[in-house]
Amino acid sequence: MNSQHNSELPASSASDESLIQPVEFTPHNAASDRRHWRPSRKQWLIGIPLATGLCLVLLLMLSRSVSFITLPANSAITVDSPASIKLADTWLLFPGQYQVSARHPGYYPLETQIEVTRDAEQQFTLELKKLPGRLAISLSDPNIIADVLIDGDKRGTTAAEIADLPPGQHSLSLVHPRYLTHEQNLVIEGLDQLQHLELTLQPAWADVSISTEPPGATLSVADQVLGQTPGTFQILQGEQQLSLALPGHKLWQDLFEFQAGEKLTLPAIKLAKADGVINLSTRPSGASVTVNGSFLGETPVALSLAPGRDHVIKVFKDGYQDLQTRRAIASGDQQDLMLALQPALGKINISTDVSDAELYVDGRLMGRPNQILELPARPHKIEVKKSGYQTFEAEVTPRPALGQKLSVKLRTLDQAKWDKIPQQITTATGQHLTLFKPNARFTMGSSRREQGRRSNESLRQVALTRPFYVSPLLVTNADFVQFERFHSSSHVNGNSLFGNEQPVVNVTWDQAARFCNWLSEKAKLPPFYQETDGNITGFNPDATGYRLLTEAEWSWLARVQDNDGLRKYPWGNQMPPPTGAGNYGDRSAAALLGLIILDYQDGYPVTSPVGKFAPNDKGLYDMGGNASEWINDFYGVGTGLNMKTETDPLGPEKGDYHVIRGSSWAHGGITELRMAYRDYGAEKRNDVGFRIARFVEPRKE
Repeated sequence: MNSQHNSELPASSASDESLIQPVEFTPHNAASDRRHWRPSRKQWLIGIPLATGLCLVLLLMLSRSVSFITLPANSAITVDSPASIKLADTWLLFPGQYQVSARHPGYYPLETQIEVTRDAEQQFTLELKKLPGRLAISLSDPNIIADVLIDGDKRGTTAAEIADLPPGQHSLSLVHPRYLTHEQNLVIEGLDQLQHLELTLQPAWADVSISTEPPGATLSVADQVLGQTPGTFQILQGEQQLSLALPGHKLWQDLFEFQAGEKLTLPAIKLAKADGVINLSTRPSGASVTVNGSFLGETPVALSLAPGRDHVIKVFKDGYQDLQTRRAIASGDQQDLMLALQPALGKINISTDVSDAELYVDGRLMGRPNQILELPARPHKIEVKKSGYQTFEAEVTPRPALGQKLSVKLRTLDQAKWDKIPQQITTATGQHLTLFKPNARFTMGSSRREQGRRSNESLRQVALTRPFYVSPLLVTNADFVQFERFHSSSHVNGNSLFGNEQPVVNVTWDQAARFCNWLSEKAKLPPFYQETDGNITGFNPDATGYRLLTEAEWSWLARVQDNDGLRKYPWGNQMPPPTGAGNYGDRSAAALLGLIILDYQDGYPVTSPVGKFAPNDKGLYDMGGNASEWINDFYGVGTGLNMKTETDPLGPEKGDYHVIRGSSWAHGGITELRMAYRDYGAEKRNDVGFRIARFVEPRKE
């Protein structure tokens, strides 16, 4: 069967002797076919125009139409963009920002930035600024060079071109010292154009003909020489001083007013011959000189005198006799004249109460005073000196025919110091204070045998040395309400305590102390009382601000008499008080008080105006009666066993109460009416006020 099958194969197969060789299989890749494709020339000719057309279509669809208006018109415009297309006067631009420039002859280049939006059509205005102009001015006389002022500012001269002139209207001024100022308005065109202007300046002088006798004088005006006479001279308008000088003759000068353009002939001017000169000196120098009654200065001095006549020369000096002489001199001549002055002496008798002092005259020691000096009759400085005394100084002019006497009373340095300190001062509220310099030793308190004495009146030895000021009057309601506006002293059963001139009452010690500090502040004085949050916490004994009286000061002012005796009552040593002695508890106050002075009537049931009754021998009012007084000191009671003298005591360092001194309108008993009576308190009362004082200077070390 196999052989049958083999016989059926084609003959060619049986005869093919070559074998089929295997090869590597690669799948078909379409991309490979494309990479190897190249367009033909025909395809290029068709594709390029199609692509260009497509780009133009896209440009027209996405760009915006932009046009420009330029001032001036026809300016060259450049848009800084590679994608811009200009079609006639229109630009096609994509939305965005562009730098645009515009240029035109005669204008500044314009550089600006525009913003193209998505609007279909847009328009921009570009305005260029004109370039400055130039100006050339020609004067009819080319030798004249005038200053050129544009709008009041100098911009050059007519000799050169004026550049950088802004376009528009300006004021033009041409200024020359010898010509009238030319002014006009001018329009500058700008655009870097040169404008020409031809002008003629008008002279600013007068033609003045001047002649002199003799001729040949040199004429000067304002220190400028114009020539010699006779002649016609150009003299500037206005007031001018003409000077004519000729050797051997006096200088001639006069003022004239000239008008520009006028022609004037002056009358012939006669020149006077030159003066002669006398060089005058004196011994001593510095003497005053008059010639023919006219003062010409002090020696040494050159006297210019008219020739051909006598002149009366008089010389005088303080301390010397007057001297007079007559002199004549030729024209142009010079002479030297020396005059010796004789002293004029006067006598002065100088005496002083300090014989061993030294006497000085004009700074020169002349020995002891109490002598007669013969001095030149001129002012002299007289001094009398001694250590420990203030130097006496005076200016004295001796009189030759009349003797003089000078009596000198030297003052110690301490006396001289107090001479300069005012005897009275005034507070900001108008209160007057009087100066006291006690320098006193006295006894405070009272004897055990004194009727009405209390146990707190122990005897004390006190010395007062510090000078102080004190008010003769109690502080009034009118004074106090300037400090505490809403204070009221109130009333007693309808009897007012609040009149302006009545003493302020119903105040605490603290209120009184703060009033003193308020006065110190107004006077710019260091406060006496130390104050914290409105409370008085202490005091500064060295301060010179206002304060209350110390108890020692009050006792000295109220009790110690001029003969050093101690006053028992304010009016003297006996009861009852005489009529008008003061404001005490009298019959008019019987309805208000339990104890009164039966045989006394002062007319005031409560407080009276301050100073209504007579003062004591120290000039102080109401030291007894009217209102008692708050005292600076804390209240304390001594034993009376320590007899050591206390100097300028200020009271205990601390305490709960303060001293109250002096009787008041409410007192009618012997105990309270006595000057030695001591009271104390912490609360306000309707019969307690205060008066102010202050030290003159801090304590001495």
